[in-house]
Amino acid sequence: MDLSVAIQEAVTRGQQHAESLMTDRVRVTRADPDGIPSWDEDGNVLEPPPLLVYEGRGKFQHSDPYPSTPDGGEARWTTGVRQVHLPAGTTSVQSGDVVECIQSQNERLEGLKVRVRIDGDKTWATAVRFNVIETVQKGTG
Repeated sequence: MDLSVAIQEAVTRGQQHAESLMTDRVRVTRADPDGIPSWDEDGNVLEPPPLLVYEGRGKFQHSDPYPSTPDGGEARWTTGVRQVHLPAGTTSVQSGDVVECIQSQNERLEGLKVRVRIDGDKTWATAVRFNVIETVQKGTG
């Protein structure tokens, strides 16, 4: 058997397994660059709704957060690095898009919105994985 055929078969099985773990429902949107703002009756600017880029299965992963070292002040910022995984073949999502968790077995994820920062394309991918950065501010209590 040709090695590339064996690799492709293994990757296909990996894609099926990876997608089976994507139990969250996500919505990906992008600001409409051609959208024309309108105004309501009070003169407030109404931004055009974002473009729907993708809606379907996904999965959130999270690496260990790392705290910042504040030079002064009382606020503390912690940055946690997340990844959003989408099914292989999802090509419409790009850096700058917003991913929202619509439904999850983990209720704490529902409503979470993160912005795609880095597209991690590679040749033999079992999923499309995007790095996203979530910043959380902790009050001084």
